[in-house]
Amino acid sequence: MPTKYDVFAELIEHAPCKASDLSFNNPIYNHLSSLIDDGVIKKENNQYLPIKNTYSENLFKIIKYCLKNGLDYNLILSKNTPEIIIELFNSVPVLRPKNLIGNQENTKILKYLEENQFILLTSKTPREGIILKHQLFENILKLKKISKKLKTNKYLDLKKNILKIKTNLINPFDNDVFEFLSGSAQLEGSTITIGETKEMIVNDIYPDKPKKDIQMVKNLNEALHYMLDHLDEDITEEHIREINRMVLFSLHRNAGNYKITDNKIQGNPNFKTAPYKKVPELLKNYCIELNKLNSKEKCLDKLGYIHNELQFIHPFSDVNSRTTRMILNWMLSKNKLPFFVIKMGCFDEYMSLTKLSLKRDDDKLNELFHHILYHEFLIN
Repeated sequence: MPTKYDVFAELIEHAPCKASDLSFNNPIYNHLSSLIDDGVIKKENNQYLPIKNTYSENLFKIIKYCLKNGLDYNLILSKNTPEIIIELFNSVPVLRPKNLIGNQENTKILKYLEENQFILLTSKTPREGIILKHQLFENILKLKKISKKLKTNKYLDLKKNILKIKTNLINPFDNDVFEFLSGSAQLEGSTITIGETKEMIVNDIYPDKPKKDIQMVKNLNEALHYMLDHLDEDITEEHIREINRMVLFSLHRNAGNYKITDNKIQGNPNFKTAPYKKVPELLKNYCIELNKLNSKEKCLDKLGYIHNELQFIHPFSDVNSRTTRMILNWMLSKNKLPFFVIKMGCFDEYMSLTKLSLKRDDDKLNELFHHILYHEFLIN
């Protein structure tokens, strides 16, 4: 059965239109009436069309974000969600405060937030952890006209916990691999979901999505297989160039070649990258440092450096971030540590500590990565 948000999402796409122009098999007149009462649509000459106001724009923004990123907007827009957000930020590290338990809808939303890394667990029983600030939360509270400043959580020291995790050899058809491919692509604007990624790779079934988005995921999968084929080797400049070439295949003519001009980071002019003339020397030294990290402990201590140093060098014209996340997983896998998977709920926090950061902070990024690694272990 469609919800009123399903109706609103499709009406935005087809407006102005009649109810019969929409694709729903079930009657939707009650939903249309409800949307009129909410002040987000109106009826003129027997046709429905959206009303432009603050509420409708915020609602559309949330639905559009969820559709683009494969999130369930009906769950996100549940009437319970604002209370859950406020309670969690007030109660952390407790993630099952008394006010929220005993309600099936709340439990469903809480599990969904965990699955998508809006919540990062540090303990399964009792349910404890942190909840990350995210623009989606801000928009939900804004939609309900709730003024609430969401505080930043303090990270915990989880190194010892991660060292106790027993890891297996990577299976390229494991679900966490599909999650990594999808998440890494979505960070760069891809609309391919985890489910669609799996269908593409396992069943050769392609979604009705932009060709560039599909190519992005296919390229990441090829680079992943290259990484697995060379997993036990020292990481060299040639390996990093080959990863970039594969990730950028058919998307840029300079795939695998060092940049010949200095980079500018869109959205953050304060993010400084290395001058292009210094790339060969810096990348050579970077590889030397990587290959010194030959134990679990050393690697875990330097995840922030592994990521941020390659981001600083920014050796290529494009897809430096996708290349960086692949190298990060190469180092983790090489040292028999858990696979790094980043999902939608972590995107804002991750970006604020990387390309959108005002100041480089390897230690804080390292702590975030530890939380992600341990969280994924707990929920799997």
